[in-house]
Amino acid sequence: MGEIPEQSPVSRFWSELKRRRVTRVIVLYTVAGWIVIEVASTVLPNLNLPKWTVTLVTALVVLGFIIAIMLAWAFDIGPGGVHRTASAENQEGAATTSDHPVASPVPEDRAEKPATDGESRRAIAVLPFVNMSGDPENEYFSDGISEEILNLLVKLPQLRVASRTSSFAFKGKEFDIPAVAERLNVSTVLEGSVRRAGDRVRITAQLIDTQTDSHLWSDTYDRELKDVFAIQDDIAQSIVDALEVTLTPKERRSIQYVATSDAKAYDYYLRGRKFFYSMTKRNFHHAVRLYNQAIEQDPNYALAYAGIADAYSFLFMYGEGTPENAEKSDEASRRALELDPDSAEAHASSGISNSINKRYDDAEREFETAIMLNPALFEAHYFYGRDCFAQGKFEKAVRLFAEASSVNPADYQSPIFLSHAHFELGHHQESMDAASTAAKVVDKHLELHPDDPRALCLGSFAHAKVGNGETARDCAERALDSDRNEPAVAYNVACTYALLDDKDRALELLEQAVEMGFGYKAWMVNDNSLATLREEPRFKALLERLS
Repeated sequence: MGEIPEQSPVSRFWSELKRRRVTRVIVLYTVAGWIVIEVASTVLPNLNLPKWTVTLVTALVVLGFIIAIMLAWAFDIGPGGVHRTASAENQEGAATTSDHPVASPVPEDRAEKPATDGESRRAIAVLPFVNMSGDPENEYFSDGISEEILNLLVKLPQLRVASRTSSFAFKGKEFDIPAVAERLNVSTVLEGSVRRAGDRVRITAQLIDTQTDSHLWSDTYDRELKDVFAIQDDIAQSIVDALEVTLTPKERRSIQYVATSDAKAYDYYLRGRKFFYSMTKRNFHHAVRLYNQAIEQDPNYALAYAGIADAYSFLFMYGEGTPENAEKSDEASRRALELDPDSAEAHASSGISNSINKRYDDAEREFETAIMLNPALFEAHYFYGRDCFAQGKFEKAVRLFAEASSVNPADYQSPIFLSHAHFELGHHQESMDAASTAAKVVDKHLELHPDDPRALCLGSFAHAKVGNGETARDCAERALDSDRNEPAVAYNVACTYALLDDKDRALELLEQAVEMGFGYKAWMVNDNSLATLREEPRFKALLERLS
């Protein structure tokens, strides 16, 4: 398992210059100063002014350069006016650049309102692009291209973009576009294909109006691999133009891909993310290795550091609950924020890392900042809800899980945990309603992915909650058959059997989960699905092992 490369003092200083936007000031001032000196050298002698006036102008430009650098280091200009730039040590992830003012934590009584309102926005789904390379190993690349386009579009408040979970449910399935549009509740669909051969890539994309079954836009790009970022930008801009969406300068900048300019680093990042999404202990390790290879290619790749932080956080929660993994998550998330303090993904990663390290106030600030930067980022709402649930803040967890469901209606996890939180508050009818919703959503997911172990686990719990005992047991055993070596599978199936009042089976599976590395004690303590086990000596012994 690779270690995060140590950054040299020169690299740290250069990163700090970029974070404070000093490099931008240097470039702009140099150009402007050169123009002023050239004009003075030409015009002033013709006005019969003394020769020393040109020298004076040059000296003033140089003096102004020094002052400009000092001011750029100390201050920045944003929507709220001029404000002092926070140091990297004290910033702790709060965005303070010109585009994003610092986010203060939202009060507990913030209005319980969904984070997005899709009624007045154009609705679009980005389907996974088809891999036409003839090599299944390139599947990660075609998936990555479509996901990056989705991530660019989701930054625009004028669009409601179906989540990755929703869109990618159709991967490899035979569905016509109207059926997809109806299922995802969208009016436009982007589909395409990717053919990669060596350092060449051919990407075809088309935007379809599902109501008229007509093409709004289509194009084919046959370029070198290094141009893949420009292609993604062009596709996103073409979609905006086809939908006649008017963008502010800030929004136009947001859809320009700037995470890395290194095609090889990007390739390693996409490979790592493919492993990460499998959500298994073994593949979290593979993801870390590939993210580190991305960083070797581009030491300033913030998203790769955020990926490492997430992989270690998930290892801690679901597979290897060691202090070392929590510490490595912390280190990587801090580096991601140093490199890109405006990244919602980096702030969400930092929130998860702070949560597993029990710095709950810091976690709250990071999640709130992530939501401010990108209200459509599902992970920010969902993991913020889990963070609050682990602390016993159930009212706030209810709001956040409801927001997560609003952002991604096809997600089956949020309504299940929403049911948990309502139950803890004594809202028994709301708890049953949320569980019923979860059962319906997870059943739809399992129609497309019948062997998804996490969906089977959580689906078994939802069905147990609403009284479908036979279906619950069937899903539970299918989940175990799919992967008996994953601690998260054993833990979640244990929750189902506890709810079905099969205490011996539940305790047996919990013991297996802890033996295999499950270490998220804060969650186990507050998980009400295990309520019938809390007075059992075997359960208390398990909690002691996790102390």
